[in-house]
Amino acid sequence: MSIRDLLDMALRNLWKRRLRTALTILGVVIGSTSIVVMVSIGIGMNESFQKQLENWGSLQVINVYSSSNSWYYDDSANTNPNQELLDAKMVENFRQFAHVEAATPVKFFYMMMGSGKYVADAQFIGIEGETMEAFGYKIVEGRALTAEDSKAIVVGGGIEFYNPKLSWEMRWRMDPPVVEILDKKIDISYDWSYGTKYADKSLKTEKFEVVGLMSAEGNSAWNVIMPLEELEKLEKARLAWEERMYGSYNRQTPSKEYEEVMVKVDSIDNVRGVQQQIMDLGFRAYSLTDELEAMKETTKMLRMVLGAIGAISLVVAAIGITNTMVMSIYERTREIGVMKVIGASLKDIKYLFLTEAAFIGFGGGVIGVVISFGVSKVVNFFAMQSGSTMTSSIPLWLYLGSIVFATVIGILSGYLPAKRAMKLSALAAIKTE
Repeated sequence: MSIRDLLDMALRNLWKRRLRTALTILGVVIGSTSIVVMVSIGIGMNESFQKQLENWGSLQVINVYSSSNSWYYDDSANTNPNQELLDAKMVENFRQFAHVEAATPVKFFYMMMGSGKYVADAQFIGIEGETMEAFGYKIVEGRALTAEDSKAIVVGGGIEFYNPKLSWEMRWRMDPPVVEILDKKIDISYDWSYGTKYADKSLKTEKFEVVGLMSAEGNSAWNVIMPLEELEKLEKARLAWEERMYGSYNRQTPSKEYEEVMVKVDSIDNVRGVQQQIMDLGFRAYSLTDELEAMKETTKMLRMVLGAIGAISLVVAAIGITNTMVMSIYERTREIGVMKVIGASLKDIKYLFLTEAAFIGFGGGVIGVVISFGVSKVVNFFAMQSGSTMTSSIPLWLYLGSIVFATVIGILSGYLPAKRAMKLSALAAIKTE
């Protein structure tokens, strides 16, 4: 029997009993729709978690801390008595790791900046300028820092200027003034009294050009990015100023070891591997993928329950297919006997029933994914209205996988009935009324 004859006969047999076929396909539709929607909700929740974390920062960035910077971590964790220094040599070592795109030391320094009569306080972050774009700082106007920049900064969009001569009560009542600083030079001072009558008049401010503005959303909204070398100069100058102001008892010696280093990995999938390499050297390492994995682990049981509900629906559909094919054998016993007498092989009989079962599974799978698309849209609509993270996301592989899975389930469900049809005696089948 040719493939064309096999397909044609299978479709005609299903059409003869179209009500039963339709009801069996309906069971597959319900099963495939259930499993696609349930799995898509699990995928959607993971994607929602990832989007939330991406607002906090890049999931491809690893923050590395020296042993002396233990305020964030438990001192008993990740310790290594032979740990090396987190210095410039180690940063260069990180850059040689596989999958690492960029690495830069990071320094934090709280300072004041002024433009005309207005001032603002902000946390200044010193990094190597050429790495700024690689670490995903969102520039909305202007440009990012480059390796050639020295007296240049990029300012976060959430920083607000104010008039220091006004009282705190007046500042709260008034809207923040609009200060145009892009492509202009502003004053930078490490004197926290800058702009007030208590400021050190002998202290000269440093002028930096604002070459870019960052987004007003995210962690960088209230930060100012400047070249690491310039921030280190300001840090040394502040230490000298404090020694002059408060005496030698306040003297501090800048360490050659960095408190923090940022490492950019080429893919989220490789973050855990690179992070483990760094931790094996004795350093503490943290990335937002740690938070993502914790979130996924929290919802793991829910996703398993959702998947199980869909799987149960498909198992019920498989029982329905088996029942339909068994009933078909009883009704077509004489037809099967005639087919054997006129020369149909046992394989032809088996393939005929398997093809019919495959058509039922395939048809139910196709209709199921179409309905799943609509259900997914409805789930996302209500999730958006309520602000819920329980959204639905159906990637292409899930659509295709559902159709293939439903077809395979159909074939497996039809296997035992097909074997039963093969075992029927031709003479006994012909005599059956």
